[in-house]
Amino acid sequence: MNKSPLVSVNIRTYNSAKTIRETLESVKKQTYFNIEILVSDGFSRDETLSIAKSYGVKINYADKLGDARYENYKRSKGKYLLSLDSDQVLDPNLIEVCVRLCEVKNLDALTISEKSLIGKGTFLEKLISFDKLIIDKSRDDDLVFGTACPRFFRKDILRKVNWRKQLAIFDDTILYSELLKKGASVKYISSSSIRHHEVESWIVLCKKFFRYGKGYFEALKNEPGTIMAHSLPRRSYFTKIALARPIYFLGLLFLYLVKAFAASVGVLAYFTTSLFSSKISSSETN
Repeated sequence: MNKSPLVSVNIRTYNSAKTIRETLESVKKQTYFNIEILVSDGFSRDETLSIAKSYGVKINYADKLGDARYENYKRSKGKYLLSLDSDQVLDPNLIEVCVRLCEVKNLDALTISEKSLIGKGTFLEKLISFDKLIIDKSRDDDLVFGTACPRFFRKDILRKVNWRKQLAIFDDTILYSELLKKGASVKYISSSSIRHHEVESWIVLCKKFFRYGKGYFEALKNEPGTIMAHSLPRRSYFTKIALARPIYFLGLLFLYLVKAFAASVGVLAYFTTSLFSSKISSSETN
């Protein structure tokens, strides 16, 4: 195993004390052992960092999601990088599968099957789980109209991309676009998965997409066509597997409307804040 390529597991955190331990345990319990772990934290106010430090991880800090991805990338020493969120759990052999496939097939990136971990069994959790199921079944990783994006990368290909700054949303989509522009070979895998703790409350979901809405226009400026397409209802909603379950199909449309409304309020808040800041700057100048 000492001759196996080093894999840098990059995790982005913010007030993640409830889930980060399980994420780190799933990394430590991999069947592949040549791993380093880096955490980019958004200045957490809970026990996130103390938990992370107990696992011997390397820590840096960044406020925006896209910047956190970049800060981890800069410090990673591995031949390969795995990008994770702090509420995700790996199947035990995931990294071994990814390394073997990239080494044998000479691939630059892998889009990994994602499945849900159901906590309280709320209808919202089940909807998001069904959403992931239909994406996985259709392997919908098209850049413009799909949803899934790569999470496992050969670091050499990342050195070639134009890293965009200050992205709080769609940083994975924009990175995917950059990879394809550089001719990266990307494959979707479902033999091993990443499992995700889902949002249980509609209120928490709305707060999440409100924050995304505040960062929407920064992403839109970078890739307008792709981001506008990703803002529409997912095409996977209209596949046979989704339409075969009418209650869940209608639920997915309702889920989209809730996300869109919360994000729209975030967009409005962004413009209101920007306008207020402009007026203050103008008055100070005068």
